[in-house]
Amino acid sequence: MTPVSHGKPCAGDPHARFDEGASASEKPRRNALLRKRNAVGLTSIACLVCLALPAVAEPRLTLKPEKLPRRGNAVVCKNVAYGPRQMGKGAAHPDVAQTCDLYLPAEIGKIPGNAPFFLYVHGGAWVGGNKGQPAQFFSEMAKDGFVVASMNYALCNPGRGGLHGFADMLRDIDAMVSNLPLIAEATGVKIPKFAIGGSSAGGHLSLLYAYDGANPSALGLGLKHAVPVACVFSDCGPSDISSPEFAVAGMDPNKGDFPTWTANFGVLSGLGRNYGDFSKLVGEVARYSPVNLVSASCPPTICLYGCTGAVPTSKTFTYAAGKNRPYSDIWKLMGSAAAAPKSVGTDGIVAVQNYESLTNRLAAAKVPHVARIEKAPHCQVFYRKPTTVPWFLENLRKYLR
Repeated sequence: MTPVSHGKPCAGDPHARFDEGASASEKPRRNALLRKRNAVGLTSIACLVCLALPAVAEPRLTLKPEKLPRRGNAVVCKNVAYGPRQMGKGAAHPDVAQTCDLYLPAEIGKIPGNAPFFLYVHGGAWVGGNKGQPAQFFSEMAKDGFVVASMNYALCNPGRGGLHGFADMLRDIDAMVSNLPLIAEATGVKIPKFAIGGSSAGGHLSLLYAYDGANPSALGLGLKHAVPVACVFSDCGPSDISSPEFAVAGMDPNKGDFPTWTANFGVLSGLGRNYGDFSKLVGEVARYSPVNLVSASCPPTICLYGCTGAVPTSKTFTYAAGKNRPYSDIWKLMGSAAAAPKSVGTDGIVAVQNYESLTNRLAAAKVPHVARIEKAPHCQVFYRKPTTVPWFLENLRKYLR
């Protein structure tokens, strides 16, 4: 903007000598100073306008509680949005919409402000499941005084929105955590910190999320970690997904299908089905193994695992069309320096070695943790061993105090 001159310059104006009679050599300097003065003036006006405008309030979350039958005063609020991806707005299936169900210990307005808050991430091998599993257990937790949020997230499933990887799933968890203050305001609960946990794939993602925030952001995904994690819980969650034991335990119930197993983890790790060199895939899967993120700064960890038997490593798997190899070869394929054991302990899906590796790393890093392994199938420990439920809730409360 060029200033308009109205008569002689005012006395004391630092730019007065440039207003009239400026020489050709002075004109560039004069014009630069005038531009600077006008810019400062416009900025000041803009600031005054901003101060005059009323502040825009953050939108409040509206909850619609429903009474939980036979659960005292406990209620549930279903399909609470934590992000913009909803049905008709980017979500191809209800199971991948950015929604959660809230289980509350009392009617809104009657919940103690210091009620413990637990965020649950469901299982389903990263391809299935939804926030309704296991709803009955959440209802019991609400009756016992907990606020529980069970969330949906992106899945690696073309029928439910696409082949999403670990990174997308973790970003959904981060979006949910960023929304916790708004949820807290709506429920009347204060969330200075929270517990996160899940079963199977949800346990794996919970461990990754909690440990990434502690290191900080070791995965390099730019996660915000808006609310501190007080503790993390894993119910049969894979913790060492680049280990040969995990590969054997996971492939065996799926008829030892090595090509499908590797293609699936290529997608999950972000490399795609045609990942090239197998060693590259192993390295990327190792990056998403929670045991490799354990450090002294990790939050307290609660581990629950099952065990039902063992898979002999003399059994064969399908390496390629028409070609079988013994499971013992997995150690060589994955570049392990260890010799293959005679068998791999398993809960039917996840190797017992994952429990051992995680607890050993936690102990070595002096991270507070409690752990149990029971004779029960994958993610069935709570139901087969009822004494584990009060043990779990007691430790949740301890770390959330």
